[in-house]
Order: sequence, then structure tokens, then C-alpha cells
Amino acid sequence: MEHFERRKLKPVVAWLITGCVMIACMVVIGGVTRLTGSGLSITVWDPIMGAVPPLNDADWNKAFDGYKAIPEYTLKNQHMDLAGFKRIFFWEFLHRNWGRLMGIVFAVPFFIFWRKGLLKGWLMKRCWAILIGGGLVGALGWFMVASGLEKDPDVSHYRLAIHLCAAFSVFALVLWTVFDIRAGHVAYRSNGSVEGRWARALLGLLLVQIIWGAFTAGLDAGRIYNTWPLMNGEFMPENVHAFGDLVTDLSDHRDGVQFVHRNLAYLVGLSFILFALKFRREASMEGVWIALLVGVLVQFLLGVITLLTQVDLVVGVAHQMGALLLLCVVLKALHRTGQRVTSSEG
Repeated sequence: MEHFERRKLKPVVAWLITGCVMIACMVVIGGVTRLTGSGLSITVWDPIMGAVPPLNDADWNKAFDGYKAIPEYTLKNQHMDLAGFKRIFFWEFLHRNWGRLMGIVFAVPFFIFWRKGLLKGWLMKRCWAILIGGGLVGALGWFMVASGLEKDPDVSHYRLAIHLCAAFSVFALVLWTVFDIRAGHVAYRSNGSVEGRWARALLGLLLVQIIWGAFTAGLDAGRIYNTWPLMNGEFMPENVHAFGDLVTDLSDHRDGVQFVHRNLAYLVGLSFILFALKFRREASMEGVWIALLVGVLVQFLLGVITLLTQVDLVVGVAHQMGALLLLCVVLKALHRTGQRVTSSEG
């Protein structure tokens, strides 16, 4: 992309970076919502009027009555009074309205830039994909919440993982677009370099760990076996084999999910460290290798502290944000080793 074209697209870059920051804030708000048990406090999906909070006692009692009808209240929170309900309502209300605000922040500038002729070719297609993806993340959020309204007192950890991965994917698409505008349009596929192939393998490994992190959050698996490096003195406790089926053992119950997540962290950490040290002298990895090395070590440390503190709210949210920041660095490595797209291909 020519220098003049990049200068002309500065407002677009600022808009997209704002979007990245807002998605990161949404990850934080979503983490707090989850860890405070607030996610099921709003039991209806009303995209328009749902932006208005209860305004009087009658409205609050109606909202509380809706919460009293779901399994989370009847099976877990029967002691909760209206004041307690208001506290958990706040976080879910903020979570949903931050999503509405994001929709406005993404959509309004999009149509302004479109009218000004700043969005053309691949950039127009990319921005449409971002808008559609953002809407899909919102719909998946309700899909997740709905799983905890009828039979179970918790949302499906599979649906939570889908929702989180969708949000991370939209974030990655927005950030990749910023990289494309600043450094030139680059495809995801590797340019053939060794570090490029390694970087794409690291992304796959990180994605698996993020999925199991979501499983861990969804099943509250971080609140058991709060010792390190062993799980209450054992490498693999007997409860990991609770069902006798490999897939079910490692993905459907808390003991197995924590076992995978904590041990996969060693593989992720080792792989990232080896990558950083192996390619530290490559021009494409200038600066990136240090960020990868520091990022994975900090994220590993946050994971251990999260366990030892039985998922302290601040540490747990920081650990979730750490995964997003680590994704940023991996995407930078991928972009620097991506195959350049010519104008005819774009």
C-alpha cells in the first residue's frame, strides 16, 4: 500500500484500534461477569429495550422474579436478596450495553468511511466481515446464556468456549487489518520461511490452550486442585479418569479439564520460548521474539497464581487478558511472515 494511501487511511486505522481496545475491555468485563456469577442475571434477550435498566421497584422485582425462575437461583442462590441481585445484574447489564456501544462504534464510522470512499476492495470486504462477525459474537453470547436458563444452573462450557473464541477471532481480524493497512496486505499463509511455519503452529497450539481455558472457566475448574506444580500431590489424580472415556474425561468434567489446561501450559510455554530463542536473530522477528518470550512467561506465572489463589478476581481477569495480549504478539509474528498479496489478488 502506497505511503499516500496509508496516510489517507489514518482515520480508519484509529477506528480499528479503538475497536481493538473496546474488544479488550469487553474481555475484561466478560471475565468479571463470569467470575462474579453475574452472567445469568438477565434472563431475556431484548436488543433494543434491554439497553434501559429497571427504573423503579416494580421493574426490579420483575427482573428478580425472572431470575428466581431459573436453576441458578433455585439450586444455588436461594439465599440471595434483591440487593444481591442488583450487584450481579450490574455486571451483566454493563456487559450487554458495552456490546451495544461497540456495535455503534463499529457501524457508524464504517458507513461514514464507506461514503467517503475510504473503504475499497479487500478493505471493504474485511470491514464487512468484522461487522458481521461482531454481530455473530453477540448472538453467540445469547446462545451461551440460554444454555443456563432451563435445566442446568450453569451455562454450557462448550458454548462459552465458542463465544470466547468468536470474540478473539473478531479481535484478530480487526488487528490483522490494522497490520495490513500499515505494512501492506498480507495473506495468512506463510511466505515459506521456517519461522513462518513455526509461528502458525504456535497459533494453533495457543488456540487449543485458549479453548481449554474457556472450558476451565465454564466448569469453574480453576477452583479445585489449588496447588502447584502437582495436583494435590499427584501428577494425575484418579478423578481425572472419572468417566473412563478419554474425550469425556478431558473435556467434560473439572478434574480432566484442569489437568489438560495446566499441563498444556508447559507445552505452550516451552514452544514459545524455543521459538523466541531460535529465531531471535531473524529480521522478521525483531522485537517480536522478546515480546513472545516475556509474554508467555508472564502468562504462565499468572496462570499459576490464578490456581494458587483459587481464581482471585483480579488475577483471573489478568490471566484472561494475558491470553489476548499473547495472541496479539503471535499475530504480529504471523503477519511479518505472511505471503504478500498483490493488488490484483486483493
